[in-house]
Amino acid sequence: MTREEQLAEAFVGLSDTMADGFDPVVLLDRLAGHCVAIVGADTVSVMMATARGDLRTMSVSAHADGAELVQTQTREGPGRDCYRTRLPVDAVRLDGFGDRWPRFSAQAREAGYGSAHALPLRVARQTIGSVSLLLTTPAGLPPGDLRLAQALADVAAVALVHWSPDPARPMDILTHVQAAVAAKATVEMAQGMLAEHGQLEPARAMEALLAYSGSNGNRLTSTAQALVRRTLEPALVLAALE
Repeated sequence: MTREEQLAEAFVGLSDTMADGFDPVVLLDRLAGHCVAIVGADTVSVMMATARGDLRTMSVSAHADGAELVQTQTREGPGRDCYRTRLPVDAVRLDGFGDRWPRFSAQAREAGYGSAHALPLRVARQTIGSVSLLLTTPAGLPPGDLRLAQALADVAAVALVHWSPDPARPMDILTHVQAAVAAKATVEMAQGMLAEHGQLEPARAMEALLAYSGSNGNRLTSTAQALVRRTLEPALVLAALE
C-alpha cells in the first residue's frame, strides 16, 4: 500500500463516526498508530484533559521503555506544555531541555529518545489535549510530516466530539442528508437573489456570499437564510466584493 493509500484509509477510519464498532478509545489508538506507521514517529501518546484540568493518557503506541515516560508527561514534558500553551512544541534535541523538563528529559534520553514534538488536540479553537511524538533520532520530524500529524489529530478530535454512544438510525442519517439538501437549495436561492440584485454572474454572486460570511464569521447557510427571509439586505452582502 502506498503512503497516499495509507493516508486515505487513515482519514476515513478516523472520521467515520457512524461505522460499526466506532469507539473513542479505538479512535485514539488509531491516531497514535497512524502517527507511527505513516508520519514516522517511534512512540506516540495521546493525552486528554479531564474536567479538573488534569491530563490523562488515553492511548500510547510505545516500545517497552515508553510507558513510564508517557506517564511523566501528564506532569511535565512537551505534551503538558503543548496543552497549556495551545501551541505545538518542538524539542529537536532533548539533551538541551534538561532545565525545562528535568525528569522527562532524563527518562527520554535513558530510553533512547533524541527528539520530541507535541501537537494540540483541538476542536473549534478549543484545546482538549495533546499528541506527543517521540523519536530516537535527534533531528525531529520534517515540517511536512508535522503538518500531516496535526491534520490527523484535528480529524480525530472532531470525530471524537461528534461520537455518540447510541448507534445511528437510518432515519437519523436520512434527516442529515435532507438537511444538507435543504441548505443547498437555500444557498442557491440566495445566490440567485444576489445575482439579480447586482446584475452579476452566479459565480460572482457566490463569491459575495462567501466573502460576506467569512468576514462576519457567519456560516454560508446562515447568510443565505437571512437573505431569503429578507432580514439581510443584498446590498450589504454585495459590498463584501468591494
